Amino acid sequence: MSEVNSLYQNSVDAMTPREKISRSIGLFNWSREFLARQIRNENPNASSARIKLLVALHMYGGNPQTRSLIEGLLANVPD
Repeated sequence: MSEVNSLYQNSVDAMTPREKISRSIGLFNWSREFLARQIRNENPNASSARIKLLVALHMYGGNPQTRSLIEGLLANVPD
């Protein structure tokens, strides 16, 4: 393990469970917002509701049941 990886792992190990959860939530929110910006750039006229569903499709679309559910919702949301 490199020195940088070791320092990183030590800092993560020193975090409390609350800090680890808070960090995870922050990273999740950051990635969701990043995807939303990308999707908004590709679909500038899409409604906020549609953008939310497209983000969800990107994040959870690997599961066939979830994909089907999201696609069904997208069919009923105006552009």
